Amino acid sequence: MPVLAVLLLLALVVSGAAPIDKKTEASFDSMPVSEMAEQALIDTLYYNFDPWFPRFKRRIERLESSPPTLANQLELMRFYFYMAGLNGELTHVLSFTSKYQIKKVKDDFLYYSGKAKALAETLLEHPELSREDQADALYFLGVSEGYMALLEYGEGQLLSALIDGLRADNHLEDALELDPGHADAHVGLGVYRYGNTRLGGLGNFIMQGGSDLRLVGLRHLETALEKKILSRPLALKSLAWFYLSEQLNPDNADLPNDDPLSAYVARSQSLILLDEYERLYFQNPPPGFVGNKGLAMMKGIQFVIDGDYAKALEQFEKNLKICDYLINVKRLKLNPKYVDTVKAAAKFCRLMVAAGEGTGKLNPKACRQVNAQVDFIENGGSMIEYQSSKIREEMQDMFYHRLKNLSSRLDC
Repeated sequence: MPVLAVLLLLALVVSGAAPIDKKTEASFDSMPVSEMAEQALIDTLYYNFDPWFPRFKRRIERLESSPPTLANQLELMRFYFYMAGLNGELTHVLSFTSKYQIKKVKDDFLYYSGKAKALAETLLEHPELSREDQADALYFLGVSEGYMALLEYGEGQLLSALIDGLRADNHLEDALELDPGHADAHVGLGVYRYGNTRLGGLGNFIMQGGSDLRLVGLRHLETALEKKILSRPLALKSLAWFYLSEQLNPDNADLPNDDPLSAYVARSQSLILLDEYERLYFQNPPPGFVGNKGLAMMKGIQFVIDGDYAKALEQFEKNLKICDYLINVKRLKLNPKYVDTVKAAAKFCRLMVAAGEGTGKLNPKACRQVNAQVDFIENGGSMIEYQSSKIREEMQDMFYHRLKNLSSRLDC
């Protein structure tokens, strides 16, 4: 479902520019919270996390020691959430799963999420809360619960994730009802409603009565992108992933091309979204930036779907270079399994290129390698890492069936 550069000082040193002076850094102590949050979110795309943690912490400590006026408490709620959001985006960059976590990052995420949630609930009881501030409190309550649900789902805590997800859905709906202009709420609603449908099974039955709300979820995200929203990078990325997955969803196999969930429409939307995501955030990146592994992964998957294995290989190899940079230069503790899956995807593409798949001129000498990769998958190996197990399995099935078809064509 999935819903975030070099460190700024390092980037400036690498590019030969001077570090930020005290006067510039001090400007963050008076910057509006929404502006800080937007800049921080965009910086997470470049893996520029470190400067933002102390900036948000300073503002939080100042507000915590200030008189507990309604205005101060509303501001504190927002800062608590955005501090949690920074940690939440870091869990995505590090590829947290039920088996791979870093305690401090997780603890900080849960601490600030809990603070934001508790303060939002307290504020909603305030007798002087305006309609606009009530919508804001409901929004931050909902997104705090939504972030927690995503982490719980990634950890395999399905029941907790479903409960928090349902609470988030209700509170975000209430926020929109009070203030239809709160467009960022559409992002949370879109991720929840699409993701819950794709989850399927008992969870979908309990939370959505078994309804297919994929299109409802997609439309929420598309509505958000038509408006001015702080969470635009997250909305673009989530929507692109969802349209990638719909190209492979077996439920769409018999849909006509003009159906909004058909593979034809999904591919068209995926290409548009990937282009916009790249154009908005990666056309003129900060000095020293080596690339975004999420974008490289999405482009690589799209090229595999299209059967353009040479271009897919370029993206997976770029992803590996980014991972190497994050591990060895940024010193981020990236999940080793994520790196392994990218290596496996790159190996798959090299094999398909070497075998001549897509060119019409097959290389019969590739049988041994094809069979080795088929065995790799059948014995639990993975070529894709994604939070939703269902979407991950469908993408994995694509690799597997391509290999089996090639094996058959080569008469291996």
